[in-house]
Amino acid sequence: MKYVSLAIFFLLISVCNIVNSQTIDSIVKSTFEIKQISRGNNMPKLDITNDSMHIFLAALHYNVPVEKIADILHWDDEITRKNIDLLTKNKLLKNKNGEFIPALGIFTLKRGNLLTDKCALLSNEIADSIKIQLNKIKKLHNKTDISKTYSFHDLSFFYLSNILLDNGQINNVEREFLGKGRPLRNGRKYYLAIIEKENDSILEPYGIYGNQVLVRNDTTIIAVYGNKRTKLNVGWQDYKNKIVHSFSKSDFDIIVKDMPNLFLPTFIKILNANREYFEQVYKELEFDKETSFEEFFIWWYHIIYTETTDILIKQDLIKSPKKGLFYYEMKM
Repeated sequence: MKYVSLAIFFLLISVCNIVNSQTIDSIVKSTFEIKQISRGNNMPKLDITNDSMHIFLAALHYNVPVEKIADILHWDDEITRKNIDLLTKNKLLKNKNGEFIPALGIFTLKRGNLLTDKCALLSNEIADSIKIQLNKIKKLHNKTDISKTYSFHDLSFFYLSNILLDNGQINNVEREFLGKGRPLRNGRKYYLAIIEKENDSILEPYGIYGNQVLVRNDTTIIAVYGNKRTKLNVGWQDYKNKIVHSFSKSDFDIIVKDMPNLFLPTFIKILNANREYFEQVYKELEFDKETSFEEFFIWWYHIIYTETTDILIKQDLIKSPKKGLFYYEMKM
């Protein structure tokens, strides 16, 4: 028993060393992206890339002293006080017993890899549930105008990932599973995260799939879905030289409402059954020290549905776009 206790002790020391091994120099050299989920006028009032405030927050996550961070960022006392005040006012920084702590999720590579591992079983369960409903989803596709031009398999990446899990479903997940509004920060409601990615990777952090609107007007949206919306993928925003899949106005309700709603009861049942596990991981990885469960989960959710998507791609139930991006036009 004595030897077991010693082994556990040294394991804990090893884990602590890994957590605290990041120096301010290595943090500065890391690649961090700022991700937000907002709607309408609920955009952050503060751009935390100004003065490298996101680096300041990331370094605080690693318990680097404020003075040391300020020194390498070339902040004098006045700038340090100003930026701390700005971050505090916008509820992105909190002072707990004299210790400054980030008030948003800091998703380091280590945390991201752990979250990917920890959702493997869940992502398989979601994938299996989608397969059960596949024929019903295909029947909805057959009602669309676009079905005359493209097969279900041609559009499966868009349907099963973007519509069933991501862009078409995320509001439902917030309402039906989280049941709580986005955090209020200086008069604006939004989710925000600092996410570390591998340097020089053409993929987005953790390979997460996401949706981005390129053109929006009263009648039309042109958007792109995938995980290569990065600077290294030069020209990805140039939709005019890409294949753009066009959905008619009559397709809109089928795709935006009927498809996600078909899967929603099953999906919410799965999420509710795993809530205790989600909360356990939230505390285990110490996100509870930084942000709310809801804000933590919404970003982990992106990793979960990405893993589900990749499972369905491996099973050839989803046809992955050749260059990792799916461009589409939606008439409203």
